Amino acid sequence: MKQRILVVANRLPVAIQVTERSFHFQPSPGGLASALSALNDSYELMWIGWPGEVDLSMIQPENISAELKKEYNASAIFLTRRQLNRFYFGFSNRVLWPVLHYLPTHIDYDEKDFRVYREVNRVFADRIIEELQQGNTEDIVWVHDYQLMLVPSMVREKIPEARIGFFLHTPFPSSEMFRALPYREELLKGLLGANLIGFQTHSGLRHFRSSLLHILGIDSEINRIDMEDHSVMIGAYPISVDPQKIESTMEDPDFEEDLKIVRQIKKGRKMILSVDRLDYTKGIPERLSAYKKFLERNPEKAAEVVLVQVAVPSRTKIPDYRHLKDQVEVIVMDIIEAHETLPDSPIQFMYRSLPFRRLAAFYREADVALVTPYFDGMNLVAKEYVAVKKDHGALILSELAGAASELGEAIIINPWNRDQISDALESALELSQDECTRRMTAMYERVKRNNVHYWSNSFLEDMIRSTQEYADRHGPVMPLNVQKRNELKEQFQESSKRLLLLDYDGTLAEIQNLPLAAAPDQELREIMERITKLPDTDIAIVTGRKRQEIEDWMGKYPVIISAEHGLWVRMVGEDWQKQLSESHDLDWLGTVEDIFEQFNLKTPGSFTEKKEAALAWHYRLSDPTFGKWQARELVMHLKNMLSGAPLDVLDGKSVIEVRVQGIHKGNIIPFLETQNRSYDFHLAAGDDATDEHLFQAIPADGWSIKIGAGYTHAHYRLNGVRDFRGLLKFIAED
Repeated sequence: MKQRILVVANRLPVAIQVTERSFHFQPSPGGLASALSALNDSYELMWIGWPGEVDLSMIQPENISAELKKEYNASAIFLTRRQLNRFYFGFSNRVLWPVLHYLPTHIDYDEKDFRVYREVNRVFADRIIEELQQGNTEDIVWVHDYQLMLVPSMVREKIPEARIGFFLHTPFPSSEMFRALPYREELLKGLLGANLIGFQTHSGLRHFRSSLLHILGIDSEINRIDMEDHSVMIGAYPISVDPQKIESTMEDPDFEEDLKIVRQIKKGRKMILSVDRLDYTKGIPERLSAYKKFLERNPEKAAEVVLVQVAVPSRTKIPDYRHLKDQVEVIVMDIIEAHETLPDSPIQFMYRSLPFRRLAAFYREADVALVTPYFDGMNLVAKEYVAVKKDHGALILSELAGAASELGEAIIINPWNRDQISDALESALELSQDECTRRMTAMYERVKRNNVHYWSNSFLEDMIRSTQEYADRHGPVMPLNVQKRNELKEQFQESSKRLLLLDYDGTLAEIQNLPLAAAPDQELREIMERITKLPDTDIAIVTGRKRQEIEDWMGKYPVIISAEHGLWVRMVGEDWQKQLSESHDLDWLGTVEDIFEQFNLKTPGSFTEKKEAALAWHYRLSDPTFGKWQARELVMHLKNMLSGAPLDVLDGKSVIEVRVQGIHKGNIIPFLETQNRSYDFHLAAGDDATDEHLFQAIPADGWSIKIGAGYTHAHYRLNGVRDFRGLLKFIAED
């Protein structure tokens, strides 16, 4: 039986057409169905989406749903006119779309629109949940694009073990731009419900990570974000085309008729081709103005070239799109009127959609493809042109299209610079055949190799691997309930030699605004007296504190102490041992201290804590919001400044610490082995990111306990210091 994938998109791959007595389906705009077609051999694809606008007073939705399920294995989400206007034409395309494409002047925000956006996302999520519960929660959910950014977290809320992928087909903008969005926090948290988030380019991935840090205060690794109950993999998966399918289209016997029609338009001239949805992100006015300038600079070319601009109608209910059409038509008429004495106009404006076979004929005949979006997630027109031409023709491509990161042999231009576009047209029309062949062949081989099937398979493989890696690395985090506490105590009592590895701040003692205010209280002192008297038990205090501080507080007890995250270790009754060679370069301390001092001056309430091989910047006494914001800035600044240096930047609880790489709390385990200590019971407890090394260092059958919320490698969780002190008392009971 095939693994099932629930493909969730705003639109189904078919749209309904209703007549007075019946209905039928026809392919809807967009090529997602073709992009995923290669998966049909290995997986069962079920589609969830909107089937198009339907007057449900004319036909029963049950009949439509039954037919969709039978013929297309699809589940229809029917939207009311109100939902369509506010969800799709409203928040999705008047707020999200312009922000994602760096064009905030087109934002038209209405708070009611977002409420309906959330409402419709909930409808989609509920349908997914229903399908998973009726089928198999092991099914894969693949959500597509900006209209459904809240869906992943909504599904995970109900089915924590769900396997969810999300792919964003648009660009993801810089954090400065994304912060312009109302409800930006909710949108980011919505995406973080996924196991894998895919972007078109690495720059989109980088901007997403920056937004997480600036807006939610969540740091991330290059390809992973660790959440409380799951990990989110992030990656770049540039979507592509199907060269084999394109080749098959051109082998159709009727293709010659299409070529004849295109040649009648071309009339022996050199043809420049542009194909776009009529959208303000596509740069059409600048492109046409640049072409106008090209003709003014090269008047003799007006009779030798023709620009064919295919503009596919789009979102005509939105005023900005209607205004764009008027703007474009004015420029087209200016060009036509400026050359009305010529027998044939140097421009052809086609405001309509073309079947792909006709479009392929235009690609075949075009000498130059002019692709100049202001911003674009990928732009498949560029790749389709390359797939058709193979080894001839010339491509002019916007540097702000995602495709530019793959098609570097194109003539790359700034789409806002009319002079540069005009110059590029001159260059492209004058390229030698050998140079055209060199450039196009290289691009074709890349498009052929990284085709659309590679895109879908690579995303899906990473999606499956992400959930497996999380399970292998982490496993479930369980609350340490009464049954588990009893089991822990039983193992403790039955073992012959035990090791308790205990963090201090946030684990044994509550975190305080001032570090020196966290001295042991009466309850902790009593607990330490009891647990240090347990037979055959070693207690190790493993902390980031300076050795003198922790020795003043814990040195009176017979405990092993690991201070400054493992830099210093002291066995019971012995001297401190340094776990770093004296020759290690610590010149960086002065540089980092200067940076910290700059942030102290800008952040009231913050201060620097100096350690022997580490520095910590505390901001617990600062305004919480401003302090966190400054901490994010500091982390990014440090990571840029210290890139390549053998140092770690740790983002802890209201503290940023820089320390020598390789010095961490987990080092206590190999150190104890050098002291000929062996144990058959291990317990490690901690509350912060610095304790994760400790959890990973103990044997797999050990008891690792995370104190408080947050992602962890620990197997168990307790709510806070009070609960953990209670556990220690329970262990120490007779």
